[in-house]
Amino acid sequence: MRTKQLFKIYVLEVISRIPWIIIGAFMAAISLEVILIPNGLIDGGITGISMMLSDKLGLSLSALLFLLNIPFIFLGYIHLGKRFAFSTMLGIVSLTVSTGFLEVFPPFLFGSSVLLIFIGAILLGLGIGIVIRNGGALDGTDILAILISSRTSYSVGESIFIINIFIFILAFLLFGLMGAIISIVTYFIATIVVDMVRT
Repeated sequence: MRTKQLFKIYVLEVISRIPWIIIGAFMAAISLEVILIPNGLIDGGITGISMMLSDKLGLSLSALLFLLNIPFIFLGYIHLGKRFAFSTMLGIVSLTVSTGFLEVFPPFLFGSSVLLIFIGAILLGLGIGIVIRNGGALDGTDILAILISSRTSYSVGESIFIINIFIFILAFLLFGLMGAIISIVTYFIATIVVDMVRT
């Protein structure tokens, strides 16, 4: 009887987190498709790599996001458990669907104003933070950051930023110094918001 009750609580807890994971993924997708990509900025991690490949090869961002994150979902399953893997799969699928949906619409916010960058960074940080707070991740490097954070004194946000240094070096080569610097500032703000939300 107690086992059934505990299982029921477990299922209800997982179900209660699903809407938040979807909301977080959609917020991140808005940041990517409406603000960052149209203004020549990139995200970090697998998402950043997907954005650069999409830009240079003309491939679908949503398809790349899903395919490149699959190995990390298995990594999360092995080291962080079934519930984390499920939540991460839900987050990545939600991000994929959301970006695919938003790709259809023409971008409507342009300009490299400080306000625009700040809004994009906050939206991205909120989205990632909400998903992590609810037991999942939106990006393969988020999974690596969670693993690093659990074994070191670095926070998840700090770990994400450290992992993504090489991504921004690549961004410098592809988008120039100014684009890389603005991307770094945007992502740095986002990582601060991630740590604020998840704690």
